[in-house]
Amino acid sequence: MKDLVLARIDDRLIHGQVMTKWLKSTQAENVVIVDDDVSKDDFMINVFESAVPDNIGIGVFNKQDAVKFFSEPLPGPTILLVKVPQTIKYMIDNGIYIPDVDLGGMGARQDRKTLYQYISTNEDEDQVFLDLVKKGVNVFVQIVPQNDKLPIKPLIDKKQNS
Repeated sequence: MKDLVLARIDDRLIHGQVMTKWLKSTQAENVVIVDDDVSKDDFMINVFESAVPDNIGIGVFNKQDAVKFFSEPLPGPTILLVKVPQTIKYMIDNGIYIPDVDLGGMGARQDRKTLYQYISTNEDEDQVFLDLVKKGVNVFVQIVPQNDKLPIKPLIDKKQNS
C-alpha cells in the first residue's frame, strides 16, 4: 500500500522515545490507531492526540472504519498502530494490503509467555502471527529502528519448543 510506512503492533500504541524514533525514521506525516475500544474512549483519543507533534495528523478508528479508511489512498506517509495481531489480520482479511508488520511491544499477562525480551504472546496470538506469515506477510520483531528485524516464525518455534 502506497504511503503505509509502518504497520506496528504495540499495546502501548503511542509512547515517548520509541514513537519519536519511528516518526523520524519513517518520515511519517500521519499516525492511525486502529482499536475498537480506544475508538470509543474520548479521553484516550485526547491523550493520543496530545502525544503526537502538532505537525503530525492522527486518526483513531475501529476495525470496520479502518478498512474503509485504508481502502482509499492515504493522505501521506502513514504509521498504522494496533494493540494486537488480530486487528492486522482483520484488516488483511478484509482486503487491505499490509505487506510488512512490526511487532514492537506486547506486555506480559497471565495468559502470555515471553516471545522475545519484553514481548509476550499467547497461543492464539502466535497462531495469528503464523497465519499472517502463511499469507505472505513479512512479520518481524523490531523494537526501535536501529534494531535488526527478527523474523517472527523462528521466535514462535523457539517459544513453543521451550
